[in-house]
Amino acid sequence: MIVLLFGALASGASADVLRSLVNEGNRLLTEKKYDEALEKYRSAQVESPESPYLYFNIGDALQRQGKFDDAMNEYRKVYSREQPWLGAWALYNIGVCQYRQAEQAIGTQDYQKALGLLEQCMESNREAMKIAPADEDPKFNYEQAKRKWKEVLDALKKQQEEQQKQQEQQKQQQGDQQKQDQQKQDQQKQDQQKQDQQKQEQEKQQQAKKDQGTSQTTQNEEKPSSGTAEAQPQPKPGEMTPEDAERILNSLPEQSADDMRRFLTPRGRPDYRIEKDW
Repeated sequence: MIVLLFGALASGASADVLRSLVNEGNRLLTEKKYDEALEKYRSAQVESPESPYLYFNIGDALQRQGKFDDAMNEYRKVYSREQPWLGAWALYNIGVCQYRQAEQAIGTQDYQKALGLLEQCMESNREAMKIAPADEDPKFNYEQAKRKWKEVLDALKKQQEEQQKQQEQQKQQQGDQQKQDQQKQDQQKQDQQKQDQQKQEQEKQQQAKKDQGTSQTTQNEEKPSSGTAEAQPQPKPGEMTPEDAERILNSLPEQSADDMRRFLTPRGRPDYRIEKDW
């Protein structure tokens, strides 16, 4: 970074004021009192609002404060047809700002942004070399930015590979988790089905016991109780009961009673034979 001494841009008292303000600003800048230095430079701009030297020195003070965007805006205003080397120095300092911003991006692992800033840095130094080809500083910074660009590119590739690997691992983990969840759901479903089957079986057994108890109760009601005479078959209408037959037999003479007993004694079925009618 270069601090410019203010040249003779005006005459008389006005030149003395400008020179005094610029010298005081340069002194404050050396003492790292950047805000006070900026105040002196801006006061000098009241006397010479379009001075490329003041734009340059204001940009220098902002750059040292780390306000790189503001600094570059001031450097881009620097142009002097009579002294083109001043524009080359401004381009060189713009390249420095872009390099510092790239370093900040690298610190946050924003490698894509860092690559873009380093490319801008190389371009700024190329432009400076066109204006001042004999100046070695832009060449040195160009090569430095180029080496850093390659390092950042390798870091970006490695970062992308790691991110891809992490994504694949996350995908695998998600797949495994989904598989475990599905297995758990299947197991729960099987357990529920088993419980339902057991419940149905228990209900069937309980119903069978209930039906068996009902059947036993019915049988007990139909069966005569112990100590009670079995029911005697009832005679059909017109049939003589054993009691009636016994009573009649007792009332008959002895011979008639014997005939009656033979009549009442059941016999086997007679063998009926049908003779042929020749």
